[in-house]
Amino acid sequence: RTFTFGRPRFAAEEWGLTPAQKGTALHLVMQYIDFEKAGTVEGVAAEISRLVEQQFLTPQQGEAADPAPIAAFFRSELGRELMASVSLRREFKFSILVPARQYIPTAPEGEEVLLQGGVDCYFETLEGITVVDFKTDRVTDKTLRERAENYRPQLEAYSNALAEITGKPVVRRALWFFHLGRAVEL
Repeated sequence: RTFTFGRPRFAAEEWGLTPAQKGTALHLVMQYIDFEKAGTVEGVAAEISRLVEQQFLTPQQGEAADPAPIAAFFRSELGRELMASVSLRREFKFSILVPARQYIPTAPEGEEVLLQGGVDCYFETLEGITVVDFKTDRVTDKTLRERAENYRPQLEAYSNALAEITGKPVVRRALWFFHLGRAVEL
């Protein structure tokens, strides 16, 4: 049996965070930041400092989280819609039984599988729910659409779970790519 261990904390202190760890840091910022204070680069920087001070982030994570792309999200159309929504949830964890045939076409009729996940963010409007998934992938204008399509099954699974759990329709699914500061709706 093979065991894989992550880099020890001292390695992050000595060599910096890996790209995956930087993505985790950004997701933590989006989970805990006060959205009302996130409209400017200065406001986001102050919030990141607060999160480090209150130990929601390590100092290395705080340094790795660039406030400019985060502030750009809140200035975007999607960010403004999120802020104006009637209801907002972040890091919504779920576990739900679903028909196995949704994911395994050859599964026997009536078989179920446990679907677990965590929705980065969703908000409600009068029309229904918008699911937002934050991405830190390094994409270009040329690779953006293809990369977004890779996430379609994930967003569909999240949307189906949210509709089942809340009893409300999911009317939009959006990926926000911080690297380009752009949303892609699927």
